[in-house]
Amino acid sequence: MPILRDESEVEDGRLDRLTQFDERSRAYGIRHLVETKKPRGYTWRCDAWLDQGTEGACVGFSMAHELAARPAVVLGMSNQFAREQVYWEAQRTDQWSGGAYPGARPRYEGTSVLAGVKVLQSLGFIREYRWAFGLQDLILAVGHGGPAVLGVNWYSGMYDPDHDGMLRPTGDLVGGHAILCHGVSVSGRFFKVHNSWGRSWGLNGEALVSWNDMERLLHEGGEACIPSVRVRNP
Repeated sequence: MPILRDESEVEDGRLDRLTQFDERSRAYGIRHLVETKKPRGYTWRCDAWLDQGTEGACVGFSMAHELAARPAVVLGMSNQFAREQVYWEAQRTDQWSGGAYPGARPRYEGTSVLAGVKVLQSLGFIREYRWAFGLQDLILAVGHGGPAVLGVNWYSGMYDPDHDGMLRPTGDLVGGHAILCHGVSVSGRFFKVHNSWGRSWGLNGEALVSWNDMERLLHEGGEACIPSVRVRNP
């Protein structure tokens, strides 16, 4: 089983999101920016379908998908950009030693959503980012503000959506994954997620997660990072 940089083991090397959340981040919640809004259903279009293959780098790929999505579309997102410009740079600056980049010692996979979004900020693609700390925050943030990069536990039942396109957190815990949440349905009570496992996965690379299941994943130490000031062309 692959061993990640925090010495945890995962069943699948693609599932290499590491948990890193500092107390300072709690001062930057999204709620006060959206608390006057009413829930609305909306999907932020994403026309990139990146594929991390069998490697790690889910944080880099989910961040690249965020850049490729509306409301501030950055063109030219590629697997190479996600891996080398975001994932490797996040590993160079996060709290763990080593990484997957050339010359890294020891050689491990994995990084955190926090490290990934800091890279986007350093590259000039975003000026500010916020966090959703619960279900209602995420509903309002995605409905009004834009996509969120999620870092959540991943279960064996989530390798593929069911026949309705729903991801269900069933079975064994097999690792942690970073994925883009780019839509919410108020009438259907579900979120839309855009994965980094290619266009053939799920519903054209996407799946649905019910509000109840998302609430569970967030309460299990999950996180939702929302860029609140985006820059289309830094």
